[in-house]
Amino acid sequence: MKPMLVVLLNVLLLVGGQLLWKLSLSRFPLKSAQSLPTVILQPYMLLGCLLYGVATIVWFYALSRYDLSRIYPMQSIAYVIGAFCGVLLFKETISGQQVLGMALLTGGAYFLTK
Repeated sequence: MKPMLVVLLNVLLLVGGQLLWKLSLSRFPLKSAQSLPTVILQPYMLLGCLLYGVATIVWFYALSRYDLSRIYPMQSIAYVIGAFCGVLLFKETISGQQVLGMALLTGGAYFLTK
């Protein structure tokens, strides 16, 4: 499998896990240490943890086959995908400055992987 596809799979799993955690926490906010067990045992929270576990296995695969200096910068695309998912799914807003930052991140990752 090509490095970009492996890292993209890893990123999508990580972002998916974060989205599930956000969804769970928007329904059951972490208010104190006493609420932690209730929060952790929510189905979306557990599914997010599962996605993170699978993402870790995918990352192990990537690390065993590709140069870290090439694949690690590609993970920065997670910030961009995560931000846009926040806008689409949670009605968050992104400023022009944030869009510029994401463009710089994406461009920088592109040049680092070449």
